[in-house]
Amino acid sequence: MSLAQQKVVVLAYSGYQELDFWYPVLRGREEGATVHIVAAAAGAESILGYPVIPDTDAADLDPASVDVIIAPGVAPWDLPQPSGAQVALVTAVHAAGGRVASVGNGASVVAQAIGEQAERVVSADGTNDLAELFATIRRGV
Repeated sequence: MSLAQQKVVVLAYSGYQELDFWYPVLRGREEGATVHIVAAAAGAESILGYPVIPDTDAADLDPASVDVIIAPGVAPWDLPQPSGAQVALVTAVHAAGGRVASVGNGASVVAQAIGEQAERVVSADGTNDLAELFATIRRGV
C-alpha cells in the first residue's frame, strides 16, 4: 500500500523539530498523497527558527476525508503546544476512522486528543524511527 491518493495532515506548532515535521510532509508528497499543513499559529517556527507556512485551517478540513494525521515532536526539553483546533482535529479524524501518528513527544498531542487509545494510532520514538513509522502507515495500521 502506498500513500498515493490519500490525504495526510501534518500539524505544525512553534518549536517543531525539523525532521519530525518535514520528513512526513516530503515523504507524503513524494508518494503522491495530498499533504496539508495545519499550524497552531501563523508563522510557526522550528527549534532552529525555520518558519512553516500552513496551507489550510483545521476548520476547513473534513475530518472524514483525512486518512492520516501526524503530530511531530518538538525539542526534547519541551512539549508541543498545539492549538485547540489542532487537538479537536486529531480527535475528529480519529473518531471518523482516520489513522493517527506521532513522532517523539508529539505523542503528548495525541494523548491530549484521544487519550491512551491504541486503535489506529502509531508512533515513532524519534527521528531515527521515521522510516519504520511510514512503513507502518503504508501497511494501513
